[in-house]
Amino acid sequence: MNSWENNLIKIDPYVPGEQPSVPGQIKLNTNENPYPPAPGVERALKEFNADDLRLYPAISAEPIVEALSKVYGIEEDRIFVGVGSDDVLATAFRALFNSDKPVIFPDITYSFYDVWAKLFGVPFRQIPLDEDFRMHREDYVCENGGVVICNPNAPTSIAEPLEFVEYIVKNNRDSVVVVDEAYVDFGAETAFPLLEKYENLLIVQTFSKSRSLAGLRVGYAFGSRRLIRALNDVKNSYNSYTINRLSAAVGPFAVLDTGYLKECC
Repeated sequence: MNSWENNLIKIDPYVPGEQPSVPGQIKLNTNENPYPPAPGVERALKEFNADDLRLYPAISAEPIVEALSKVYGIEEDRIFVGVGSDDVLATAFRALFNSDKPVIFPDITYSFYDVWAKLFGVPFRQIPLDEDFRMHREDYVCENGGVVICNPNAPTSIAEPLEFVEYIVKNNRDSVVVVDEAYVDFGAETAFPLLEKYENLLIVQTFSKSRSLAGLRVGYAFGSRRLIRALNDVKNSYNSYTINRLSAAVGPFAVLDTGYLKECC
């Protein structure tokens, strides 16, 4: 082995879902929406000026942030946008979990969490689900450096009620609690109402599932100003221009057409 090979990272990576090349195949493992994006998205694509691509995009993805602020009724400086919720969550692991105490999350959940923890050198502990694949909220009230829960959980699909999530957030005021809501639009309760009560809560959502835009790569987070500022500090330390101009131009139409979103869900 060459000496420089000793300096390469050694990690078991997350394995992304492959795109089948055989016509007619139905792929289930990445849960892509079978319906097309909102009609406004197609119109925006047709009207997009390709000449704009020679210019760098806005640093904070203003058009998407403005649309999210309008629909959800939250201040723009409490919104973070990234390249899919994977990028948002990875940024959260790097920006928010810098304790010697372990970050805790279920042992059966989105399998990227432990990969990010190992990648960024974040200590972690996985908490077993019970025989019915459910979390017990009391298991998440302990000494920790942060908490991550996916609600509805993936791959179990089990959704917990709002009071379950609040119990965890309320009893971990010295830690940041990240709630991954990639599938929340399909019938679960969002933790959004808790944002005004708890500054240690970060909610992460995505355009990939309910908004049929997995190919656009847009995710976002809601949280207190201090949490959002920390996320932006990390983002701007390695790649300020994360959301391209095409995504910024098209994305707002997927947010603003709430009627189409509900119909598809």
